[in-house]
Amino acid sequence: MHRVTLVMTERINERLTVVDLAAEVQMSPHHFLRMFRRAVGETPHRHLIRLRVERAKQFLESGRMVSETAAGCGFSSASHFSAVFLRETGVRPSRWPLSSAKSSELSGTRP
Repeated sequence: MHRVTLVMTERINERLTVVDLAAEVQMSPHHFLRMFRRAVGETPHRHLIRLRVERAKQFLESGRMVSETAAGCGFSSASHFSAVFLRETGVRPSRWPLSSAKSSELSGTRP
């Protein structure tokens, strides 16, 4: 499963399907789904979303626009990205650098 998670990271901005990922490890899609969940503790889709949101945080903190971040992190549109980001973090992407800076100040660390 390490190979698959590496592929997910390398191709984070591409459309990846279960069939694509299963082919990387020469498994049937059904068997791959079971094995991935057992090994990683979450579905491939959930894992990919988490990776994309973490990458998006870095993009936003570096000053990139929401639309540029959405495209660079594999989301189909800025609105889809915004909805997923809000669901995952509880903060709108346009507020992310501000909210991460505030939480860092409160905890005594830098973003």
